[in-house]
Formats: sequence, structure tokens, C-alpha cells
Amino acid sequence: MDNINGFTEDELCREISKNGATLKVISTKTSEGEWQLAILNEKGISSNWLELFPTAQLAIDTGIEAIEKEGAKEFVDVEGFEYLN
Repeated sequence: MDNINGFTEDELCREISKNGATLKVISTKTSEGEWQLAILNEKGISSNWLELFPTAQLAIDTGIEAIEKEGAKEFVDVEGFEYLN
């Protein structure tokens, strides 16, 4: 069943705006019941964690902490990636 944001009950998403960029921090439940973390930039490029988390909120908190620590630019300007415009 989809929730109000278009995500299912097995997904949690938070939007973060920082330094003129909007990033989506997304936690998705795996078939084993753990949670994966991804940060999606405005161009559709996703940074994915290899580490799994016991809760959706812990995954989201980790993503937000990474944005605060590394800065939004680290997730927007992906070096070596050729964007299609």
C-alpha cells in the first residue's frame, strides 16, 4: 500500500535542502527485514550504502548526518559521472 508520499510502508523518505540542493534520503526495507540507505540527488543519481541498518529511522539519521558532515555538494557533483542534459 502506498503512503501519502508515494512510498510504501517498506520505505521511508526525507527531503533535505542544503546549499541550494535538495536531496532525498531514502530507507528501503530488505527481504531480510533490515534497512538499506540511499541518498538521491536532483539529477536522479543515487549514493547507496553497503551497510544495512536495523531500523528505517537509523538509516535516515545516518544519511542526514552524512549530508551535514560531508556537505550537499558531495552528493550533487559526482566526479567522473557524465550527466545527460
